[in-house]
Amino acid sequence: MYDIRARYKGLIPMIMDRYYELLQGEKPAPKKSKVVTPKEIHLKLHADKKGVYVPADNIRMMLIGNQIRPGAAKIQGSHIEKQKGTEYVQMCKSSIWVIGPKDPLKVYIEPKRKTYDDVDERSFVTMKGKGSASRKITRRPIINLPWSLTFNIQVTDDQIHESKVRQFFDVAGLRCGCCAYGPTFGRCIIDKWEVIAN
Repeated sequence: MYDIRARYKGLIPMIMDRYYELLQGEKPAPKKSKVVTPKEIHLKLHADKKGVYVPADNIRMMLIGNQIRPGAAKIQGSHIEKQKGTEYVQMCKSSIWVIGPKDPLKVYIEPKRKTYDDVDERSFVTMKGKGSASRKITRRPIINLPWSLTFNIQVTDDQIHESKVRQFFDVAGLRCGCCAYGPTFGRCIIDKWEVIAN
């Protein structure tokens, strides 16, 4: 087992989209409006008394991906190194963990922010069954440049060389992006990488 101290430096703004409807019972905005409710936007922001943060697991999910958005392990293993996609995804799921330096579950944005910088407003398609669709409007908080994320990576399998872990995080930053609507938003590069032997 070994640890790595890393930092992502943002190349473009980041959008956050914390799923707040389960917490507050709010509905997406039904139509475009010049009136933006600060409460509506703030509920979609990951923030606490210490500032705005990215959940550590969101950074890890940049490696793993999901059904809609492929992660760096699948991109690296399927598009770049053929026939390795499943192996790399399982490797990331079982052996690579992201930990916040102040709170293990949170990676605070630097420079420190108390709130969002701007608002993104765009429409999205909703399916209503039997092929019919409609559009609704969503508004999400934007974190403008400059932003960076400093975090620790714990690799629990010594057989995974740190250069391979670095490849995953390089691909994740440039081709997946951090938080919502990546890689259109949230693209970043590693500007600090320090291996710490345990």
